[in-house]
Amino acid sequence: MASKLFNYFLMCWINGTVTEAQLTTAVSKGYLTEEEKTSILATPK
Repeated sequence: MASKLFNYFLMCWINGTVTEAQLTTAVSKGYLTEEEKTSILATPK
């Protein structure tokens, strides 16, 4: 099951409003898993 904020961060990544560093922070705060971050980073902007 995806984290509650996965789709939010995915859309932000596609729109260019979130950086890789911010995604790393989201993982450290428990908003995303490392696997979800990797999936988001693999998505073209």
